[in-house]
Amino acid sequence: MADRAAWRAEVRARHGAHGAARSCTAARAHPRWALVEQSSAPTRLGPNYDADEQTVRNDYSAYFVDSGLQVPPGAWIQNPSVDGRFAEHPKLRHLLDIKAQLVSAAAIPPTYLCADLRAWLAAPASLGVLEALRYDVILIDPPLAAYAWAAPHEAHTAWTWDEIAALPVPQLASRDSFVFLWVGDGAHDGLERGREVLQRWGYRRCDDIVWVQTTPQDARVAPPGPSLLAPSVQHCLMGIRGTVVRSTDSHFVHCNIDTDVILWPGEPTRPGGPVSPVPKPPELYDVIEHFCLGTRRLELFGTNRNVRRGWLTVGADLGGPGVPPGAVPFEPVQYLGQFVLDPPQCPLWLRHNLVPYSPLCDRLRPRTPPGREAHAQQPRQLIGQGAGGRATVSVPSGDERFSGAQAKVLRYGSVQER
Repeated sequence: MADRAAWRAEVRARHGAHGAARSCTAARAHPRWALVEQSSAPTRLGPNYDADEQTVRNDYSAYFVDSGLQVPPGAWIQNPSVDGRFAEHPKLRHLLDIKAQLVSAAAIPPTYLCADLRAWLAAPASLGVLEALRYDVILIDPPLAAYAWAAPHEAHTAWTWDEIAALPVPQLASRDSFVFLWVGDGAHDGLERGREVLQRWGYRRCDDIVWVQTTPQDARVAPPGPSLLAPSVQHCLMGIRGTVVRSTDSHFVHCNIDTDVILWPGEPTRPGGPVSPVPKPPELYDVIEHFCLGTRRLELFGTNRNVRRGWLTVGADLGGPGVPPGAVPFEPVQYLGQFVLDPPQCPLWLRHNLVPYSPLCDRLRPRTPPGREAHAQQPRQLIGQGAGGRATVSVPSGDERFSGAQAKVLRYGSVQER
Protein backbone atom coordinates (compact mmCIF):
# COMPACT_ATOMS: atom_id res chain seq x y z
CA MET A 1 0.00 0.00 0.00
CA ALA A 2 2.84 2.36 0.80
CA ASP A 3 4.45 1.70 -2.57
CA ARG A 4 1.17 2.41 -4.36
CA ALA A 5 0.66 5.69 -2.45
CA ALA A 6 4.20 6.76 -3.28
CA TRP A 7 3.62 5.93 -6.94
CA ARG A 8 0.43 8.03 -7.02
CA ALA A 9 2.21 10.97 -5.39
CA GLU A 10 4.97 10.73 -7.98
CA VAL A 11 2.43 10.75 -10.83
CA ARG A 12 0.65 13.81 -9.37
CA ALA A 13 3.91 15.67 -8.97
CA ARG A 14 5.00 14.78 -12.49
CA HIS A 15 1.77 16.12 -14.05
CA GLY A 16 1.26 19.03 -11.69
CA ALA A 17 -1.96 17.62 -10.22
CA HIS A 18 -1.77 17.79 -6.41
CA GLY A 19 -5.44 17.13 -5.75
CA ALA A 20 -8.70 16.03 -7.25
CA ALA A 21 -10.12 19.54 -7.27
CA ARG A 22 -6.99 20.98 -8.87
CA SER A 23 -6.96 18.19 -11.46
CA CYS A 24 -10.60 18.86 -12.37
CA THR A 25 -9.96 22.60 -12.55
CA ALA A 26 -6.94 22.11 -14.79
CA ALA A 27 -8.89 19.84 -17.13
CA ARG A 28 -11.79 22.29 -17.43
CA ALA A 29 -9.35 25.09 -18.17
CA HIS A 30 -8.21 23.31 -21.30
CA PRO A 31 -9.57 24.89 -24.54
CA ARG A 32 -11.13 21.59 -25.62
CA TRP A 33 -13.51 21.64 -22.67
CA ALA A 34 -15.30 24.64 -24.17
CA LEU A 35 -16.21 22.53 -27.21
CA VAL A 36 -17.71 19.87 -24.95
CA GLU A 37 -19.79 22.39 -23.04
CA GLN A 38 -20.93 24.03 -26.27
CA SER A 39 -22.04 20.71 -27.82
CA SER A 40 -23.88 19.60 -24.68
CA ALA A 41 -25.78 22.85 -24.13
CA PRO A 42 -29.55 22.21 -24.07
CA THR A 43 -31.67 23.73 -26.82
CA ARG A 44 -35.37 24.28 -27.32
CA LEU A 45 -35.28 21.82 -30.24
CA GLY A 46 -34.35 18.86 -28.05
CA PRO A 47 -31.29 16.62 -27.75
CA ASN A 48 -31.58 15.42 -31.38
CA TYR A 49 -30.90 18.89 -32.80
CA ASP A 50 -27.62 19.14 -34.72
CA ALA A 51 -26.33 22.72 -34.83
CA ASP A 52 -23.86 22.05 -37.61
CA GLU A 53 -26.51 20.55 -39.88
CA GLN A 54 -29.30 22.80 -38.51
CA THR A 55 -31.67 19.87 -38.46
CA VAL A 56 -33.27 17.45 -36.03
CA ARG A 57 -32.02 13.90 -36.53
CA ASN A 58 -34.59 11.11 -36.47
CA ASP A 59 -33.03 9.14 -33.66
CA TYR A 60 -36.10 7.00 -33.08
CA SER A 61 -34.08 4.14 -31.64
CA ALA A 62 -32.76 6.35 -28.84
CA TYR A 63 -36.26 7.67 -28.16
CA PHE A 64 -37.47 4.07 -28.08
CA VAL A 65 -35.05 3.38 -25.23
CA ASP A 66 -35.54 6.70 -23.41
CA SER A 67 -39.31 6.25 -23.37
CA GLY A 68 -39.04 3.10 -21.29
CA LEU A 69 -39.65 0.66 -24.17
CA GLN A 70 -43.16 1.99 -24.60
CA VAL A 71 -42.95 3.41 -28.11
CA PRO A 72 -41.86 0.84 -30.75
CA PRO A 73 -39.89 2.18 -33.73
CA GLY A 74 -42.61 1.01 -36.10
CA ALA A 75 -44.91 3.73 -34.73
CA TRP A 76 -42.84 6.36 -36.50
CA ILE A 77 -43.03 4.87 -40.00
CA GLN A 78 -44.90 7.17 -42.33
CA ASN A 79 -46.98 6.20 -45.40
CA PRO A 80 -47.18 2.47 -44.66
CA SER A 81 -50.00 1.97 -47.17
CA VAL A 82 -49.34 0.58 -50.62
CA ASP A 83 -50.63 3.72 -52.34
CA GLY A 84 -48.27 5.99 -50.45
CA ARG A 85 -45.36 3.62 -50.78
CA PHE A 86 -45.48 3.48 -54.59
CA ALA A 87 -46.40 7.12 -55.16
CA GLU A 88 -42.91 7.89 -56.48
CA HIS A 89 -42.70 4.72 -58.60
CA PRO A 90 -45.30 5.11 -61.38
CA LYS A 91 -43.95 2.20 -63.42
CA LEU A 92 -44.30 -0.23 -60.53
CA ARG A 93 -47.68 1.25 -59.62
CA HIS A 94 -48.86 0.66 -63.19
CA LEU A 95 -47.58 -2.92 -63.06
CA LEU A 96 -49.48 -3.61 -59.83
CA ASP A 97 -52.67 -2.21 -61.33
CA ILE A 98 -52.34 -4.49 -64.36
CA LYS A 99 -51.64 -7.49 -62.15
CA ALA A 100 -54.69 -6.73 -60.02
CA GLN A 101 -56.87 -6.75 -63.14
CA LEU A 102 -55.39 -10.05 -64.39
CA VAL A 103 -55.74 -11.74 -60.99
CA SER A 104 -59.34 -10.54 -60.68
CA ALA A 105 -60.19 -11.79 -64.18
CA ALA A 106 -59.04 -15.33 -63.35
CA ALA A 107 -60.22 -15.44 -59.73
CA ILE A 108 -62.99 -17.70 -58.52
CA PRO A 109 -65.68 -16.37 -56.15
CA PRO A 110 -64.65 -16.27 -52.49
CA THR A 111 -65.26 -19.81 -51.24
CA TYR A 112 -65.20 -21.11 -47.67
CA LEU A 113 -65.32 -24.56 -46.09
CA CYS A 114 -66.26 -24.90 -42.43
CA ALA A 115 -64.28 -27.89 -41.19
CA ASP A 116 -62.34 -28.88 -38.10
CA LEU A 117 -58.77 -29.39 -39.29
CA ARG A 118 -58.07 -31.74 -36.38
CA ALA A 119 -60.15 -34.31 -38.23
CA TRP A 120 -57.48 -34.26 -40.94
CA LEU A 121 -54.86 -35.50 -38.48
CA ALA A 122 -56.34 -39.01 -38.48
CA ALA A 123 -54.57 -39.83 -41.76
CA PRO A 124 -57.64 -39.72 -44.04
CA ALA A 125 -57.54 -41.98 -47.06
CA SER A 126 -58.52 -39.16 -49.38
CA LEU A 127 -59.40 -35.49 -49.15
CA GLY A 128 -61.66 -35.68 -52.16
CA VAL A 129 -61.68 -32.69 -54.46
CA LEU A 130 -58.98 -30.89 -52.47
CA GLU A 131 -56.48 -33.68 -53.03
CA ALA A 132 -57.45 -34.15 -56.67
CA LEU A 133 -56.98 -30.46 -57.50
CA ARG A 134 -53.47 -30.04 -56.06
CA TYR A 135 -52.88 -26.43 -55.03
CA ASP A 136 -50.20 -24.05 -56.24
CA VAL A 137 -50.17 -21.95 -53.05
CA ILE A 138 -51.12 -22.91 -49.48
CA LEU A 139 -51.28 -20.24 -46.77
CA ILE A 140 -51.26 -21.50 -43.19
CA ASP A 141 -51.78 -19.37 -40.07
CA PRO A 142 -52.10 -21.89 -37.22
CA PRO A 143 -53.26 -20.89 -33.71
CA LEU A 144 -49.86 -21.09 -32.02
CA ALA A 145 -49.18 -21.12 -28.32
CA ALA A 146 -47.25 -17.89 -28.83
CA TYR A 147 -50.48 -16.14 -29.84
CA ALA A 148 -52.25 -17.50 -26.78
CA TRP A 149 -49.52 -15.96 -24.63
CA ALA A 150 -49.56 -12.57 -26.39
CA ALA A 151 -53.36 -12.46 -26.77
CA PRO A 152 -54.95 -14.42 -23.91
CA HIS A 153 -58.40 -13.09 -24.84
CA GLU A 154 -58.37 -15.31 -27.94
CA ALA A 155 -60.58 -18.36 -27.44
CA HIS A 156 -58.83 -20.62 -29.95
CA THR A 157 -57.15 -23.79 -28.75
CA ALA A 158 -53.45 -23.72 -29.54
CA TRP A 159 -51.92 -26.30 -31.83
CA THR A 160 -48.57 -27.92 -31.19
CA TRP A 161 -45.90 -28.05 -33.88
CA ASP A 162 -46.22 -31.83 -34.10
CA GLU A 163 -49.93 -31.46 -34.86
CA ILE A 164 -49.19 -28.82 -37.49
CA ALA A 165 -46.60 -31.10 -39.10
CA ALA A 166 -49.21 -33.89 -39.26
CA LEU A 167 -51.45 -31.87 -41.58
CA PRO A 168 -51.75 -33.52 -45.03
CA VAL A 169 -50.08 -30.61 -46.84
CA PRO A 170 -48.06 -32.90 -49.18
CA GLN A 171 -51.32 -34.48 -50.37
CA LEU A 172 -52.90 -31.08 -51.00
CA ALA A 173 -50.05 -29.35 -52.85
CA SER A 174 -48.92 -29.84 -56.41
CA ARG A 175 -45.45 -31.01 -57.32
CA ASP A 176 -44.25 -27.43 -57.92
CA SER A 177 -45.87 -25.27 -55.26
CA PHE A 178 -45.35 -22.82 -52.42
CA VAL A 179 -46.29 -22.78 -48.74
CA PHE A 180 -46.53 -19.64 -46.58
CA LEU A 181 -46.42 -20.51 -42.87
CA TRP A 182 -46.82 -17.96 -40.06
CA VAL A 183 -44.54 -18.87 -37.14
CA GLY A 184 -44.88 -16.01 -34.62
CA ASP A 185 -42.67 -13.13 -33.52
CA GLY A 186 -39.43 -15.10 -33.16
CA ALA A 187 -39.35 -14.94 -29.34
CA HIS A 188 -40.45 -18.57 -29.13
CA ASP A 189 -39.34 -21.59 -31.13
CA GLY A 190 -41.43 -20.74 -34.19
CA LEU A 191 -38.54 -19.95 -36.52
CA GLU A 192 -36.79 -23.24 -35.75
CA ARG A 193 -39.84 -25.48 -35.61
CA GLY A 194 -41.36 -23.83 -38.68
CA ARG A 195 -38.32 -24.81 -40.74
CA GLU A 196 -38.58 -28.36 -39.44
CA VAL A 197 -42.25 -28.52 -40.44
CA LEU A 198 -41.50 -27.29 -43.95
CA GLN A 199 -38.83 -29.93 -44.30
CA ARG A 200 -41.20 -32.68 -43.17
CA TRP A 201 -43.68 -31.55 -45.80
CA GLY A 202 -41.00 -31.75 -48.49
CA TYR A 203 -40.41 -28.00 -48.79
CA ARG A 204 -37.25 -25.98 -48.44
CA ARG A 205 -37.33 -22.52 -46.92
CA CYS A 206 -36.60 -19.93 -49.59
CA ASP A 207 -37.62 -16.67 -47.91
CA ASP A 208 -38.87 -15.05 -44.72
CA ILE A 209 -41.59 -12.39 -44.93
CA VAL A 210 -41.71 -10.02 -41.96
CA TRP A 211 -44.73 -8.06 -40.82
CA VAL A 212 -43.66 -4.84 -39.03
CA GLN A 213 -46.42 -3.55 -36.80
CA THR A 214 -46.78 0.20 -37.37
CA THR A 215 -48.73 1.09 -34.25
CA PRO A 216 -51.04 4.11 -34.64
CA GLN A 217 -49.92 7.40 -33.13
CA ASP A 218 -52.72 7.42 -30.55
CA ALA A 219 -51.83 3.98 -29.15
CA ARG A 220 -48.06 3.75 -29.28
CA VAL A 221 -47.53 1.20 -26.56
CA ALA A 222 -45.28 -1.79 -27.06
CA PRO A 223 -47.12 -5.01 -26.11
CA PRO A 224 -45.53 -7.08 -23.35
CA GLY A 225 -43.94 -10.39 -24.20
CA PRO A 226 -41.41 -12.98 -23.08
CA SER A 227 -38.69 -11.59 -25.35
CA LEU A 228 -35.85 -9.45 -24.05
CA LEU A 229 -36.73 -6.94 -26.78
CA ALA A 230 -40.17 -5.45 -27.31
CA PRO A 231 -41.87 -7.53 -30.03
CA SER A 232 -42.79 -5.56 -33.15
CA VAL A 233 -42.60 -8.13 -35.98
CA GLN A 234 -44.23 -11.40 -37.04
CA HIS A 235 -42.51 -13.92 -39.33
CA CYS A 236 -43.97 -15.86 -42.25
CA LEU A 237 -41.74 -18.57 -43.69
CA MET A 238 -42.00 -19.19 -47.40
CA GLY A 239 -41.31 -22.74 -48.61
CA ILE A 240 -40.85 -24.02 -52.15
CA ARG A 241 -41.21 -27.52 -53.55
CA GLY A 242 -40.20 -28.65 -57.01
CA THR A 243 -37.90 -27.16 -59.60
CA VAL A 244 -39.21 -23.65 -60.17
CA VAL A 245 -36.59 -21.53 -61.97
CA ARG A 246 -37.21 -17.82 -61.67
CA SER A 247 -35.53 -16.90 -64.97
CA THR A 248 -37.22 -19.50 -67.20
CA ASP A 249 -40.56 -20.20 -65.47
CA SER A 250 -41.87 -16.64 -65.79
CA HIS A 251 -45.28 -18.00 -66.81
CA PHE A 252 -45.63 -19.39 -63.25
CA VAL A 253 -43.70 -16.93 -61.03
CA HIS A 254 -42.88 -13.23 -61.24
CA CYS A 255 -40.06 -12.34 -58.85
CA ASN A 256 -38.67 -9.03 -57.56
CA ILE A 257 -42.03 -7.23 -57.52
CA ASP A 258 -42.66 -6.96 -53.77
CA THR A 259 -40.30 -6.88 -50.80
CA ASP A 260 -40.11 -9.24 -47.83
CA VAL A 261 -41.30 -6.53 -45.39
CA ILE A 262 -44.98 -5.69 -44.86
CA LEU A 263 -46.00 -2.56 -42.93
CA TRP A 264 -49.38 -2.75 -41.23
CA PRO A 265 -50.72 -1.37 -37.92
CA GLY A 266 -52.72 -4.49 -37.07
CA GLU A 267 -56.29 -4.73 -35.91
CA PRO A 268 -58.19 -6.02 -32.86
CA THR A 269 -60.22 -9.19 -32.96
CA ARG A 270 -63.15 -7.55 -31.20
CA PRO A 271 -64.48 -3.95 -31.29
CA GLY A 272 -62.69 -1.76 -28.78
CA GLY A 273 -60.15 -4.44 -27.93
CA PRO A 274 -56.36 -4.27 -28.15
CA VAL A 275 -54.43 -4.89 -31.34
CA SER A 276 -53.91 -8.63 -31.68
CA PRO A 277 -51.15 -10.57 -33.47
CA VAL A 278 -53.76 -13.05 -34.72
CA PRO A 279 -55.16 -11.02 -37.67
CA LYS A 280 -52.46 -10.88 -40.34
CA PRO A 281 -51.88 -8.10 -42.89
CA PRO A 282 -54.14 -8.39 -45.93
CA GLU A 283 -51.23 -7.24 -48.09
CA LEU A 284 -49.77 -10.74 -47.90
CA TYR A 285 -52.49 -11.93 -50.28
CA ASP A 286 -51.36 -9.33 -52.81
CA VAL A 287 -47.73 -10.38 -52.38
CA ILE A 288 -48.65 -14.01 -53.06
CA GLU A 289 -50.82 -13.17 -56.07
CA HIS A 290 -48.16 -10.90 -57.54
CA PHE A 291 -45.55 -13.62 -57.17
CA CYS A 292 -47.25 -16.90 -58.06
CA LEU A 293 -49.44 -16.95 -61.17
CA GLY A 294 -51.16 -20.19 -60.23
CA THR A 295 -54.87 -19.75 -59.49
CA ARG A 296 -55.30 -22.75 -57.17
CA ARG A 297 -54.96 -21.09 -53.77
CA LEU A 298 -55.83 -22.58 -50.38
CA GLU A 299 -55.78 -21.09 -46.88
CA LEU A 300 -55.96 -23.17 -43.70
CA PHE A 301 -57.09 -22.00 -40.23
CA GLY A 302 -59.01 -19.15 -41.84
CA THR A 303 -61.89 -17.15 -40.39
CA ASN A 304 -64.58 -14.99 -41.97
CA ARG A 305 -62.20 -12.04 -42.29
CA ASN A 306 -59.86 -14.21 -44.39
CA VAL A 307 -62.43 -15.17 -47.03
CA ARG A 308 -61.13 -13.65 -50.26
CA ARG A 309 -61.83 -13.76 -53.96
CA GLY A 310 -59.68 -16.35 -55.72
CA TRP A 311 -59.10 -18.43 -52.57
CA LEU A 312 -60.63 -21.41 -50.78
CA THR A 313 -60.62 -20.72 -47.05
CA VAL A 314 -60.86 -23.66 -44.66
CA GLY A 315 -61.42 -23.28 -40.92
CA ALA A 316 -63.61 -24.21 -37.99
CA ASP A 317 -65.03 -20.69 -37.45
CA LEU A 318 -66.36 -19.99 -40.93
CA GLY A 319 -69.93 -19.17 -41.83
CA GLY A 320 -72.71 -17.25 -40.19
CA PRO A 321 -73.52 -13.55 -40.44
CA GLY A 322 -69.85 -12.51 -40.59
CA VAL A 323 -69.22 -13.97 -44.05
CA PRO A 324 -68.29 -11.28 -46.61
CA PRO A 325 -70.86 -10.45 -49.30
CA GLY A 326 -70.59 -12.67 -52.35
CA ALA A 327 -68.91 -15.56 -50.54
CA VAL A 328 -70.19 -19.03 -51.38
CA PRO A 329 -69.94 -22.24 -49.36
CA PHE A 330 -67.83 -25.06 -50.68
CA GLU A 331 -69.61 -27.41 -53.07
CA PRO A 332 -67.27 -30.09 -54.51
CA VAL A 333 -68.77 -30.36 -57.99
CA GLN A 334 -69.29 -26.64 -58.49
CA TYR A 335 -65.88 -25.81 -57.06
CA LEU A 336 -63.99 -28.33 -59.20
CA GLY A 337 -65.80 -27.14 -62.31
CA GLN A 338 -64.03 -23.78 -62.05
CA PHE A 339 -60.62 -25.34 -62.75
CA VAL A 340 -58.96 -27.49 -65.38
CA LEU A 341 -57.82 -30.72 -63.79
CA ASP A 342 -54.12 -31.19 -64.61
CA PRO A 343 -52.73 -34.73 -64.96
CA PRO A 344 -50.67 -36.13 -62.08
CA GLN A 345 -47.07 -34.85 -61.91
CA CYS A 346 -47.92 -32.22 -64.50
CA PRO A 347 -44.88 -30.12 -65.50
CA LEU A 348 -44.99 -26.37 -65.23
CA TRP A 349 -45.15 -25.71 -68.95
CA LEU A 350 -48.37 -27.75 -69.21
CA ARG A 351 -50.23 -26.03 -66.36
CA HIS A 352 -53.67 -24.70 -67.23
CA ASN A 353 -54.78 -22.87 -64.07
CA LEU A 354 -52.73 -19.71 -64.50
CA VAL A 355 -53.28 -15.97 -64.50
CA PRO A 356 -53.73 -14.70 -68.10
CA TYR A 357 -50.62 -13.56 -69.91
CA SER A 358 -50.18 -9.87 -70.67
CA PRO A 359 -47.39 -8.54 -72.92
CA LEU A 360 -47.50 -5.18 -71.14
CA CYS A 361 -47.18 -6.84 -67.75
CA ASP A 362 -44.28 -8.91 -69.04
CA ARG A 363 -42.47 -5.78 -70.21
CA LEU A 364 -43.03 -3.86 -66.97
CA ARG A 365 -42.14 -6.58 -64.48
CA PRO A 366 -38.62 -6.57 -63.00
CA ARG A 367 -36.27 -9.02 -64.67
CA THR A 368 -34.17 -11.62 -62.93
CA PRO A 369 -30.45 -10.79 -63.12
CA PRO A 370 -28.61 -12.96 -65.65
CA GLY A 371 -26.67 -15.95 -64.40
CA ARG A 372 -22.97 -16.61 -64.58
CA GLU A 373 -23.24 -18.07 -68.07
CA ALA A 374 -24.68 -14.81 -69.40
CA HIS A 375 -21.92 -12.80 -67.70
CA ALA A 376 -19.28 -15.06 -69.21
CA GLN A 377 -20.50 -14.29 -72.73
CA GLN A 378 -20.17 -10.53 -72.25
CA PRO A 379 -16.89 -8.88 -73.38
CA ARG A 380 -14.43 -8.15 -70.62
CA GLN A 381 -13.99 -4.54 -69.55
CA LEU A 382 -11.04 -2.74 -68.01
CA ILE A 383 -13.20 -0.65 -65.69
CA GLY A 384 -12.75 -1.71 -62.07
CA GLN A 385 -10.05 -4.27 -62.78
CA GLY A 386 -7.41 -2.52 -60.70
CA ALA A 387 -3.79 -3.64 -60.46
CA GLY A 388 -4.62 -7.18 -59.39
CA GLY A 389 -3.09 -7.13 -55.91
CA ARG A 390 0.43 -8.01 -54.76
CA ALA A 391 0.64 -11.09 -56.97
CA THR A 392 0.38 -9.19 -60.24
CA VAL A 393 1.07 -5.54 -59.46
CA SER A 394 4.77 -5.88 -60.34
CA VAL A 395 4.13 -7.54 -63.70
CA PRO A 396 5.49 -5.24 -66.41
CA SER A 397 2.87 -4.06 -68.86
CA GLY A 398 4.97 -2.27 -71.46
CA ASP A 399 2.48 0.59 -71.43
CA GLU A 400 2.40 3.66 -69.22
CA ARG A 401 -1.41 3.80 -69.26
CA PHE A 402 -2.15 0.33 -67.84
CA SER A 403 -0.86 -1.83 -65.03
CA GLY A 404 0.30 -5.37 -65.59
CA ALA A 405 -3.08 -6.90 -64.70
CA GLN A 406 -5.00 -4.46 -66.92
CA ALA A 407 -2.69 -5.09 -69.86
CA LYS A 408 -3.22 -8.83 -69.41
CA VAL A 409 -7.00 -8.36 -69.58
CA LEU A 410 -6.60 -6.16 -72.64
CA ARG A 411 -4.52 -8.78 -74.41
CA TYR A 412 -7.04 -11.49 -73.47
CA GLY A 413 -9.88 -9.43 -74.94
CA SER A 414 -8.06 -8.86 -78.21
CA VAL A 415 -7.40 -12.59 -78.55
CA GLN A 416 -11.08 -13.37 -77.93
CA GLU A 417 -12.13 -10.93 -80.64
CA ARG A 418 -9.88 -12.66 -83.16
